[in-house]
Amino acid sequence: MLTPRDKHTGSPDDPETTYEELVAQLEEVVSRLETGGLPLEEAVAEYERGVELVRRCNDLLDRTELEIIDLSSDLARPPASAGNGGLRPAQLLFGNDDEDE
Repeated sequence: MLTPRDKHTGSPDDPETTYEELVAQLEEVVSRLETGGLPLEEAVAEYERGVELVRRCNDLLDRTELEIIDLSSDLARPPASAGNGGLRPAQLLFGNDDEDE
């Protein structure tokens, strides 16, 4: 039975393509361009493909950064219960550095 991941093509246009796959494809494009010998039309097409791969990589990185910021902000919020002395979750896990002051 095929899973959704089995149908994954690795194409830059495929939304399932991972960041690592996009970087590998970009490295191939760069290698072909650096090797040279491509007719001008093909070189321009490869360059355009590379630009699109960079855009996709940046988009994935931006979305990941927003997810990390969102997760981090959850750690910075004061807890709902006051039974822990008002410490934030990160302080409970890693200690309260404010005590040293």
